[in-house]
Amino acid sequence: MANFEEEHRNNLTVSVLSFVPTMEDDGKAITCRADNPNRTSLHLETSWTISVVYPPVVRLRLGSSLAADDIKEGDDVYFECHVRANPPARKLSWLHDDRPLAHNATARVFHSNQSLVLQKVTRHSSGRYACSALNAEGETVSNELHFRVKYSPSCRSGGVAVVGAARGESVVIVCEVDADPPAAVFKWKFNNSGETLDVAADRYTSNGSASSLRYTPVADLDYGTLSCSASNEVGTQLIPCVFQMVAAGKPHAPRNCTLWNQTAEAAEVSCVAAFDGGLPQRFLLELYSGDDTTPRVNLSSEEPTWTVRGLEWDVRFRLVAVAVNAKGRSPPARLQDLLFRDPEKRTGRW
Repeated sequence: MANFEEEHRNNLTVSVLSFVPTMEDDGKAITCRADNPNRTSLHLETSWTISVVYPPVVRLRLGSSLAADDIKEGDDVYFECHVRANPPARKLSWLHDDRPLAHNATARVFHSNQSLVLQKVTRHSSGRYACSALNAEGETVSNELHFRVKYSPSCRSGGVAVVGAARGESVVIVCEVDADPPAAVFKWKFNNSGETLDVAADRYTSNGSASSLRYTPVADLDYGTLSCSASNEVGTQLIPCVFQMVAAGKPHAPRNCTLWNQTAEAAEVSCVAAFDGGLPQRFLLELYSGDDTTPRVNLSSEEPTWTVRGLEWDVRFRLVAVAVNAKGRSPPARLQDLLFRDPEKRTGRW
């Protein structure tokens, strides 16, 4: 709102205009015009162009030629940062999920004037984008733009998974994939001795992120490679999820277990690994005292060797070594008892 005041001093008239400008007034002209009511054809006027300073006003948009709901891996995209500022912005920055996004030609990220160009986007390009502009009046961050990149399914866990099962044992194999949008179709295949067979669709169930197959080997030819692949509207999974079916059971007990290198406070235990049951195994050393059925101490190791220390004085411990795999525990391998005597009471040999 503008206020006008006039003051008359003899033959002098002073007019005062008061108002609070907004950024919309920047660059506009203010004109003061004086007319003589007695001489309608005579007037005087003068004009001033006003400059209104303000912090940047920033708006982020996806490139006008792009469809936000149809961006796929491998596409080139660009964002436009529209900035209005007085004085002009001297710095423009980009943010991805609140982290600065620098110009990086190797990563195919380019800053160009007030545009951000991303070449061959991947699923990791998805997220929240914003731009910010800085001038002498302050810094302003734009609206956030939620950016989605669609991609075909890929196996959630890399490598070949080993699945062990005895003959006649049913196991449930779960194939998990990452996909956007969710996978619409899953397919399973079985390969043995160079022959590849499709698994009937009624043998497995599926949802958008996983498919579960119940599999029961009954003969040697039922051991081989199962593979699972999925597809969505973007495409079909390029590298399937692979599961190697092996004949497997519980591991055998460790052999030749020995207690050695005893000192006043520590002892070494070592065994020889036996058959692993067809699956990766690990080893446990369990220490029991008295009539306990639950171990007082439980030591785990990738190899059948352990160092025992920190036990109570004058307590006799029974030592048991076992191997463990996905099918369960081996029978126990019993060792000689272990006893650390109180140094103050120890008067002879162990």
